[in-house]
Amino acid sequence: MEDELGQRERRLVFGEDAERYDRARPSYPAALIDDLVGWVGADARVIDVGCGTGKGTRLLAGRGMTGVGVEPHPAMAAVARSSLAEHPGWRVDIADFEAWVPSAGDAPADLVAAAQSWHWVDPSAGLRKAHDLLRPGGWLALWWNLSDDDPSEVRREIDAVYADHGDAQVGGPRLDRTGSSPFDARPDDPRFDPDPGYPTFEEPVRRVYRWTRTYSTAELLDLQGTHSDHRLMAPDEVERLLAAVAAVVDRHGGTYDHRYACLLWAAQRR
Repeated sequence: MEDELGQRERRLVFGEDAERYDRARPSYPAALIDDLVGWVGADARVIDVGCGTGKGTRLLAGRGMTGVGVEPHPAMAAVARSSLAEHPGWRVDIADFEAWVPSAGDAPADLVAAAQSWHWVDPSAGLRKAHDLLRPGGWLALWWNLSDDDPSEVRREIDAVYADHGDAQVGGPRLDRTGSSPFDARPDDPRFDPDPGYPTFEEPVRRVYRWTRTYSTAELLDLQGTHSDHRLMAPDEVERLLAAVAAVVDRHGGTYDHRYACLLWAAQRR
């Protein structure tokens, strides 16, 4: 999909291979979902913003929650619908969250959630819209899998590969090395700072859930190929980059223990 400049939009490139995204991207820690259930209950009504292929949505549905996923890319939405077929209390709408119009019964919601997606929401509209969709006492919960610190030799060698290829793409941020988001949920980020005086949320809760997933060489390359900065590179450049990563992992036994820190930012509506 292209923007008005004729360039691929970074936020939509994930949908170019939605099945691969769903296969390769990691899920999220059970402890995080436990905390959400503790706040809103297992029977909560949910609006899942930028639900993608439904990786986070399925975890919520598996605990008994019902609701609607909002996803701008049709291919990602199609995978989400298929993956949620066993949960009839869910549907997936194709729309940008900023422009999405809820149907009867969607709001007020108990939970507005965003797994790995809130950084694509317009900061001038996101918090205000989430507030208006929530019931008083409902929760906004945003989370991301980020790469955790890893002092291992294999990680140092992978980092060296990326340092060598850091100028491979023209423009844009530096290459994503091992799966972290290019955005941080900083307290001073405008995505978390609504208009002064607007009735918003209680003091936010910030939690980090550390976990590890082991990838084979092929699985790690599959994962890396789903990241937007890689997908925007020229095919020959990304092929050379991933071949160098594969050589590192193969030298270290053919597996990589990816350390994740899943960051949660959550706040209750006043």
